[in-house]
Amino acid sequence: MLRDISSFKDIDSFIEHLKKKDDIVGIVEYGGRTHSDMGFGGDYDLTVIFNKPISHNFTGIHFHIGGIPIDCMILSVDDFLLDVPLNEFLLVHLNCKILFDRNNITKDILDKIKKTWKAPEYLSEYEISTFRFTFQHIIDKLEHRLYENELYSKYFIFSSFDWFLQCYARIKNLEIGKPKVHLNYIENNNPELFNIINQMYTTEDLSVKFEMLKKCAYHMLEPIGGLWQRDEILFHMTPDGKIIDEEQQSVIRLLFE
Repeated sequence: MLRDISSFKDIDSFIEHLKKKDDIVGIVEYGGRTHSDMGFGGDYDLTVIFNKPISHNFTGIHFHIGGIPIDCMILSVDDFLLDVPLNEFLLVHLNCKILFDRNNITKDILDKIKKTWKAPEYLSEYEISTFRFTFQHIIDKLEHRLYENELYSKYFIFSSFDWFLQCYARIKNLEIGKPKVHLNYIENNNPELFNIINQMYTTEDLSVKFEMLKKCAYHMLEPIGGLWQRDEILFHMTPDGKIIDEEQQSVIRLLFE
């Protein structure tokens, strides 16, 4: 175990300390807590940006200041020059606040990723077919064997809801990776769906949980064609694929005639 040797009285003093490091070109914060908030409950999220990579073995460090858990990403300018982020967690930088910026380097790389990393406003055919298929697939996996292994069924329902929120956020073009924001959006914009979600989590009846998950899927997929139907052929598109009717009809004839 590595001993925590930080002795800063608050988050502000830690940030001021970092600003003096010549190799650090930027500090940004994100999440629900600001650097001036030392109240208990929750953690504090920030990213320290170096001019060059300091390691290829880790991308962050966790420690405490004044009893508050600190989640500190450690990145370099190079990490923001990629056309695609190293992982989905880096997408939080699309909506972060700059606390320190040396020579406008941080502003420049954040402006860049807002163009290169931002999800397109409109769904691709790949996303539409994937969302429609996967939720019918989830329903099919549980439909006739819900009670074969009740613990697994509960796990599968709740883990599938995580995927539901991700898909819902993409369809509604919401900020990525913020489930609390997504649930608040649902509560404010679709009270019926919010009540369904509440019922899914509070009921002890497994069959009701399953029905509520199906209703969530119906609500989410209605704007993009609904669930994959029993009498429908659905092609699994490539990420940049386009629907060409003649091509798909040709494949259907090749396979089934």
